[in-house]
Amino acid sequence: MAGRATTAGRSRAASGSGLRYRLITGVLVLLVLFGLAFMGVAWYYAGQIESGALRVDREPHKRELRVESITQSPAEIRLVRIAGDTHLDDPGTFGLEGPRGFGLIRDIKFGGESEVIRSFEIVQGTIDPGDLVRIDKAAFPGDPGTAHGLIFETVRLKAEIGDLPAWYVPGKDDTWAIMVHGRRGEKQEALRALRTVAGAGLPALVLGYRNDDGVPEDPSGYYQFGLTEWKDVEAGVQYAVDHGATDIVLVGFSMGGGIVASFMYQSPLADRVVGLVLDSPMLDFSQTIDLAARDRNLPGVVADAAKWIASIRYNVDWKALDYLDRVGQLQDPVLLFHGDADETVPISISEEFALRRSDIVTYVPFKDATHVGSWNVDPARYESALSRYLTTAASQ
Repeated sequence: MAGRATTAGRSRAASGSGLRYRLITGVLVLLVLFGLAFMGVAWYYAGQIESGALRVDREPHKRELRVESITQSPAEIRLVRIAGDTHLDDPGTFGLEGPRGFGLIRDIKFGGESEVIRSFEIVQGTIDPGDLVRIDKAAFPGDPGTAHGLIFETVRLKAEIGDLPAWYVPGKDDTWAIMVHGRRGEKQEALRALRTVAGAGLPALVLGYRNDDGVPEDPSGYYQFGLTEWKDVEAGVQYAVDHGATDIVLVGFSMGGGIVASFMYQSPLADRVVGLVLDSPMLDFSQTIDLAARDRNLPGVVADAAKWIASIRYNVDWKALDYLDRVGQLQDPVLLFHGDADETVPISISEEFALRRSDIVTYVPFKDATHVGSWNVDPARYESALSRYLTTAASQ
């Protein structure tokens, strides 16, 4: 009996040991599977960082709205969304680009997820029912002459990357404004502010730079968000100095704001600058990617892993792209615009900048403005703040 009891005990112990082994093995397998899934998602999102932010995109903007009808009295247009996220019902003034013409849309008379009626004004050519069109935040067509009737010429700047095209608008002052567009913005992005710059009497140089259409690519094949593009701004500043500029105001939009900041930290010509105008500036690439991750409902730990992978796969230097960390080095007055509905660059970056450097920053936030959309929401307020700033900067 004792022997049988001992044997039964041993059997139960072996059975318990086997159960614990299976449980531990199961837990380890689950952990491995979870880790693989986690890293798979992070790897995939790192690829999204490459394709959605780093990769040079020269494809033409898609026209994803259809003109349903146009009325003359009142002057209104009915637009229907056929694909994509086209900011159809964003408040404010926007351009409307069609295959044969360009117009302006303003007040929303009726709004829905897929259809709106807005006030409408034709500016150039014709836009007709049935046309496929797109909303253009730049709000003005073409070039400084077409948009504002300004005298200008296209000049070529000598830069390390090669010849760079720029619009030169003459003025009566010896303080020049050098304007730097954002990612995929092209020179047209500056047209909204250019009218005010010219009205203040400042000569203006609107830069094209590496990775623009018709301009050599960066050797990396990617947008560098200021790490290399600052050298193209330096070529613009050198051109201005060579042609009579004594002082420079740099104007940067979105990624252009990061490029301007990088120039200020690295260029020996930064001492020529007497002021900065920054509109929705990308001053911290990491925070910008974090916002995109939150919009995709990705946990922060996954975004962090994806950024680590991107640093290895695509050589992203996150620390070098944190221009906010170095704003203590800036000495010149800054005019800062940002909208609280910015879906690309978090407004918290500008808020932190304004808080850290309240001694030099004049911060002008805009309610309901999307990315680089402050002018669009309230052109009069934007232009008034810009005019006051430029008048002071030119008089120094």
